[in-house]
Amino acid sequence: MVSSGSNKIPLARYLFTRLRQQGVHAIHGVPGDFTLKALDYLPQAGVKWIGTCNELNAGYAADGYARVRGLGALLTTYGVGELSAINAVAGSFSEHVPVVSIVGTPQRRLQHERKNVHHTLGDGRPRVFAEIARHVTVAQANLVDEATAPREIDMTIEAALRESRPVYIELPADMVGKEVEGGRLEQPLNADRSSGGDENRDDGLVDDLLQRLYSAKQPLLLVDSGGGVRQLRPEINDFVKASGIPTLCMPSGNGMVEHSLQNYYGVHSGPVGQIDTMPYVQGADLVIAFGPMFSDTQTLSWKVVPDAARTITLEKNSIHDPTRPTNGGTKREIDLKRLLARLTRRIDRSGVTSPDVTSLGNFRTIQAPAFGNASVDLDAPIDQTSFYLRLSAYLRPYDNVVLGNATPILGGRDLVLPHGAQITASGQWFSIGHMLPLTMGASLARQRQQQERLPGSKGGIGRTILLDGDGGFQVTAQELGTMIRYRIPVTIFLINNAGYAYERQIHGMHEDYNDLAPWRYQELARVFGASEAQLLSPTTPQRSSSSLSSEAIPADDDYPARSYEISTWRHLDRLLADEQFCEGRGLHFVDVRLGKFDVPEKFKVVFQRAGESLG
Repeated sequence: MVSSGSNKIPLARYLFTRLRQQGVHAIHGVPGDFTLKALDYLPQAGVKWIGTCNELNAGYAADGYARVRGLGALLTTYGVGELSAINAVAGSFSEHVPVVSIVGTPQRRLQHERKNVHHTLGDGRPRVFAEIARHVTVAQANLVDEATAPREIDMTIEAALRESRPVYIELPADMVGKEVEGGRLEQPLNADRSSGGDENRDDGLVDDLLQRLYSAKQPLLLVDSGGGVRQLRPEINDFVKASGIPTLCMPSGNGMVEHSLQNYYGVHSGPVGQIDTMPYVQGADLVIAFGPMFSDTQTLSWKVVPDAARTITLEKNSIHDPTRPTNGGTKREIDLKRLLARLTRRIDRSGVTSPDVTSLGNFRTIQAPAFGNASVDLDAPIDQTSFYLRLSAYLRPYDNVVLGNATPILGGRDLVLPHGAQITASGQWFSIGHMLPLTMGASLARQRQQQERLPGSKGGIGRTILLDGDGGFQVTAQELGTMIRYRIPVTIFLINNAGYAYERQIHGMHEDYNDLAPWRYQELARVFGASEAQLLSPTTPQRSSSSLSSEAIPADDDYPARSYEISTWRHLDRLLADEQFCEGRGLHFVDVRLGKFDVPEKFKVVFQRAGESLG
């Protein structure tokens, strides 16, 4: 913190200090000539630099960091750097993730004179990239004036926090060291949209919602992670518990609701889920949907979306109620956190109808078919129909399981989570390669949370576990080296079926455009920088197609890097019985060898329909 006695500080230090105050202890990016001087001010603000292999991955990592901490940041250079990252920024926009995208730009004079600077288009448009960024960010600031720059920084970061979406800040190279008013840092930011709001209107809305819940014969709560509700998980859980209303999550919202709550009935996947939730959803006469992302991919081409006329949508800052039009239409502003607190306080559980939930079954009792009886052939090859369910027993409290944008996002939706565990999955953007760098950013943020946790405090920090397809992994694989460099703990299950299994099922089952280069995944830790102390062991088993293969029993106790190759249920059993593996310290990379055409069985009909939609 900067004391009011020393008012003038460099602009870059002000920016980084303000981010640090909001919980951002690390910024991801790639150094560039327009950002180099700014990087010198990071240590002064107590912020760590995480250098990624490219800017796109920096954006993905900042996205993962923000999903855990509530705010993330990346720093890229002008033009070539920011355009590389804009795919990630757009994804954060689409899924309501607050990320601050800082771009180092040329000196103000060069921009004003429209000089033909490198990284420009050479046509005299110095801020054309800022115009592009405007479409995928909710606020922008160009820090060209020392007098106004601190206020612009504050307003932009407030917008990111308020809207739960990315913002864009241009930092000209000649502004980095300019002295600005530092005393402003003593004033906390205000990200509250309502600023108190109209409490009488809130009371009226609470009364209306409660009356409708009491009148409903078959109510349903449907929870997702969009619309800025991701950071309201505790408040949503309090309301779910207090109401007793049957509750489902969308696939990308799995883990938003504690699986131990008696009125939670699993993930809404309709006929492709382990339990078909559609009969209950179709019969619901009132659906309260929190942050839904009803994209075609997540909803079987909208076949499992509840009746819009019976659905009230709640987002962090708005309510959409098609049955209650106001002067501004069916959508109006709210403060969902405040609204949930009042609903939870006032709801009378005895006034809510107890509907017949027989059709929803009990997802907690589902066992993987391969392990349902003693006659199972443990030497049979692993298949995705049973693999994910088998992993439920491996999970521990507070784990964060990241599902890659391929078959893992299909099979992983039926995981049964222990207390405090969560799923991170895309519901809207589905960018290939997103999840490996996201996992890195999320694990880094969780490490920080663990460091900040005081002795005796409640809760805990579990492992960060990525389930990713080989296609997605190969897009951003180089960040494995960044994880090793910064000693970021992660466990990776690579679903290796030699290509784009998702795309194969849709079109081109036997075409080579759905094939991948056959990487030697067990050697990647060494290639990407793990030391011999981390890798070598005098008892490293030989690789074998018939037994669990493991490289690297660690000599480096602080950050072991171990690789495994498994292909049968027996291999998986042995791996999950290995305490060193289950502890999750360091890097654990599991190459799960599957059949080339293997996908979760129930989703084959989904792929068929997707192929038909191509025309």
